Amino acid sequence: MSENLQLWNSVSQSNSKYLKKVNIGARSFTSIDPHYQIRSATEAFGPLGDGWRYDVEYKYITHGDVTMCIAEVTIIHGTDNQYGPVAGCRTFIHMNHPKRGTVINEDAPKMALTDGLTKALSHLGFNADVFLGEHDNKYAAEAKEKGDW
Repeated sequence: MSENLQLWNSVSQSNSKYLKKVNIGARSFTSIDPHYQIRSATEAFGPLGDGWRYDVEYKYITHGDVTMCIAEVTIIHGTDNQYGPVAGCRTFIHMNHPKRGTVINEDAPKMALTDGLTKALSHLGFNADVFLGEHDNKYAAEAKEKGDW
């Protein structure tokens, strides 16, 4: 195993217990439980706050009637290894929504953080099988039928 791929290969395969199919409109994909990713990072690096941590910076951008919450997440592990920032984004406020008037999503900062953290961890190899689409094609269906997934 290449030293450069050691972390990636050790964290790239997901436990199917923490995967779920998501359908949004015409899109269908597999999603990973974010707490499973945090647990996997803890297994790889040590306890959160000790072996690894993440920093987040929130930004709010308004364009017209919409305010977006952006969470820029940086992962730090070991003595000085860091990766990021990687951004997650969610609609925070939509004024004058055509069907619902003013819509406020009070969970937008939390959701943006989860998006950024999940994506940043994926760049390090965590649950790479999910992000490479290995669970969303005909080969995944065949593996599931055989019991390999």
